[in-house]
Amino acid sequence: MDTRLSHVITATAVAAAAVMMLAVMGRAVAGLVAALVVSCMIGMRPIAAEQLRRAVPAYLLAVGAQVAHLIEEYHTGFYREFPPVLGAAPWSGEAFLAFNLLWLLVFGLAAIGLLRGWGPAFAIALFLALGGGVLNGLAHVALAAMARGYFPGLYTAPLVLSAGSYLAYRLLRRSSIRVPAI
Repeated sequence: MDTRLSHVITATAVAAAAVMMLAVMGRAVAGLVAALVVSCMIGMRPIAAEQLRRAVPAYLLAVGAQVAHLIEEYHTGFYREFPPVLGAAPWSGEAFLAFNLLWLLVFGLAAIGLLRGWGPAFAIALFLALGGGVLNGLAHVALAAMARGYFPGLYTAPLVLSAGSYLAYRLLRRSSIRVPAI
């Protein structure tokens, strides 16, 4: 597929996903929407197909971490506790599961794209790393600090943070993408 056409399709899919995320889940997912947009912008830069394939083990580790994290969040009521922190109404358990299972489906399809060296899978993998891993993990630690104790999702937050950080490293190292030093 032509690179320009691929970028247009990717950007359109990301815009549609962002609108749907906000429409269905509300402003409580604004941070994830921002991470999705940033991941798309970075993910449109060139990356070698072999580098995508080499990132698959780290990617699968990050997906597994997300599954463990989802289980903890669901069983401890994250969907009820988190939205009110941002002034939004609690989510239903069904909506929360549907939202997360849909993303797990997207992540599964992106794994196939990574194996095939398909460039748009890079943006999805970056979203998993940055939004689902780093941002999510840090947010849970901050939420627990604000609650001065346990907040749903805290126990697996270090797992998603570590897996997301490692995936970001695997995706961005030795690429044409410059990552500023912190």
